[in-house]
Amino acid sequence: MRITVLGSGSSGNCTLLEDGTTRLLIDAGFGARSLKRRLKEAGLGLDKIDAILLTHGHSDHVAGVPSLTRTLGEVSVYMNDGTRDEVPPLRTIEKWERFESEVPFDVGDFTVMAFDVPHDAAQPVGFKISANGACGVLATDLGELTPSIETHLNGCQWLILESNHDEELLKIGPYPWELKRRVLGRKGHLSNNNLAEFLRHRFDGAATHLFLAHLSRQNNEPELAVSAAQRAVTDRHPLFGESEMSVHLTHQSKPSIVLDL
Repeated sequence: MRITVLGSGSSGNCTLLEDGTTRLLIDAGFGARSLKRRLKEAGLGLDKIDAILLTHGHSDHVAGVPSLTRTLGEVSVYMNDGTRDEVPPLRTIEKWERFESEVPFDVGDFTVMAFDVPHDAAQPVGFKISANGACGVLATDLGELTPSIETHLNGCQWLILESNHDEELLKIGPYPWELKRRVLGRKGHLSNNNLAEFLRHRFDGAATHLFLAHLSRQNNEPELAVSAAQRAVTDRHPLFGESEMSVHLTHQSKPSIVLDL
């Protein structure tokens, strides 16, 4: 399995997964031109995309879907009813597939299961995806890691999880108070500390790769996010044992590393 986070943040989100025969995009918050550039920077091409999976209907996750479906032709778009109903342009897409949370479905060689996450969108989800004996989870844009979400994180080889903001930077930052309340709320975004608390106390230690996603440009610093995650893994509760994990940054303007598993 190959994983590349082509972009992550409020300016646009898109992740590429491929296994040699099937290529998936999770979300498409920017159009075909930007996608081609990011793929080229990652040493990849836009020669074949089999499907686009949508986590929720916010524009930084779906804005590029209509243009990509025109460019890519036969690509199928997988979304739930809430996302389709929330975004009028998505209702015009003819080649689409409906999924339901907690019901596995196959896309080529990938087995996918959506699960509900708390966020202020119509029907937001994360995805657990497996192929060729490897599995992982993408869960960004969520206000908290609930016990049911954490169950899906167990036994994974890779994780793409939100580390949106440093709470102190957010509190003193330029956002109006109502927006700060939204970000900090249970349907907002995970902070560095939220993620670190999970890694320190409840992470099962199986995953060897963690991508830190959806970092805020205004309310976070890459060094703060990485150090919080790395320190939490190092300080894990003795009951959970030691864990060796590589922590990778994602970016709004360029792709992450290309990870081959």
